[in-house]
Amino acid sequence: MIQTRLIHAISGPRNISTALMYSFAQRPGCVVIDEPFYGPYLQRTGLDHPGRTEILAQLPHTPIDCIAKIEQFCQQGSRELYLKNMAHHMVGMPWEWAKDAVHIFWIRHPRKVIRSFAKVWPQAQLADIGIVEQVEQWQRLNNFRGPKLVVDSDEMLINPKLAFPKILAALGLSYYEAMLNWEPGEKPYDGPWAPYWYKNVQASQKFVPPSPPGETLTGKYYELEQHALPYYEELWDQRLILNTP
Repeated sequence: MIQTRLIHAISGPRNISTALMYSFAQRPGCVVIDEPFYGPYLQRTGLDHPGRTEILAQLPHTPIDCIAKIEQFCQQGSRELYLKNMAHHMVGMPWEWAKDAVHIFWIRHPRKVIRSFAKVWPQAQLADIGIVEQVEQWQRLNNFRGPKLVVDSDEMLINPKLAFPKILAALGLSYYEAMLNWEPGEKPYDGPWAPYWYKNVQASQKFVPPSPPGETLTGKYYELEQHALPYYEELWDQRLILNTP
């Protein structure tokens, strides 16, 4: 049986993570799973996220069942399995199942994350954007055997054709130019929350240049950005440098 390579991608919301999932789905022999621990997260927090009823109806509710689903995919013989995971979904979750995975932490400036996230979830707080959890989880992986790296999404977007070979080489994976494009439209692996969050990315066919930071946030969103910045900067200092020859 083919040994499935587990690619564990850990992000916060509104961090082009869905476009990245679409990108990795273009790899030959690569299967993707969209936010496999969303069910336990909603159960734990009680948050009334858009699509909560559909999500809990379709996704496992317990960590054990989530891990069993991942293992089931691994047993189907695919060469790679890419998990689009959210850091805040993994609070209190076991990690032993991922000890041999390759880990990639996608980060993005909190101002952009907050501005985008608040359009759908106006009551956004620090625990909603996952950056504190990313720092804690990055530290937790120190003893894990597989390759691990931090990538700033906006730096990747400056020149994906230059960046992706570097990212994949650092993970010990082959580069495929097919990762730079995908077909527009809904995907069979999109989570049931897609109608609330994925409209723009489903219309896309490729990565686009990063947007500017935009005007300074105000009020509670400004305070949220200030709380998040030190955590983002801690990971940014450890990121893979991409835009050099």
